[in-house]
Amino acid sequence: MTDPGGFSIATATVADAARVAALGARLFTQAYGPTHPEPELGRYLARSFGVERMTAELADDGTEFFLVQDEAGADIGYAYLRQSREVPPSGVVGRRPFEIARFYVDEAWHGRGVAPALMAACVAAARARQADVLWLATWEPALRAQAFYRRMGFEVVGTTKFLFGDVLEDDVLMAKKLDQ
Repeated sequence: MTDPGGFSIATATVADAARVAALGARLFTQAYGPTHPEPELGRYLARSFGVERMTAELADDGTEFFLVQDEAGADIGYAYLRQSREVPPSGVVGRRPFEIARFYVDEAWHGRGVAPALMAACVAAARARQADVLWLATWEPALRAQAFYRRMGFEVVGTTKFLFGDVLEDDVLMAKKLDQ
């Protein structure tokens, strides 16, 4: 899908594992590097964005990955959705929940229509899988991200914890009911 804003969104496949791994590590570092110092940042990136892990996640039938590229073909964003296999966190109510596990857009592209287009792709994918609720967790201090999710129809439904190294951080749970 090509957008008039100078970017395109495509479904990622197992063949894209190295690209997704590199992009994920780069955008996570861009978002959290200033507040999450080394050495734990590097350890987290190695655990979360290794090519083997990305290959397995991309191969999973319960996932959807979208890659966003600019007109020159550079990767500028991505989203990773997965079917909730376990009971979702308290506050997420639905018979068939789908989770946005990761949603990142390069800072240089903020405010240029990429994030709303990427979210529309996420909502469409969740609906295609008959999801009745889409949910995510976002870092509590990430107020700009929370404001964006609210504009996209998500509501705060609770809190959860995120373990980053030895630090237990607070995340905000947000959910959006999906009309079928």
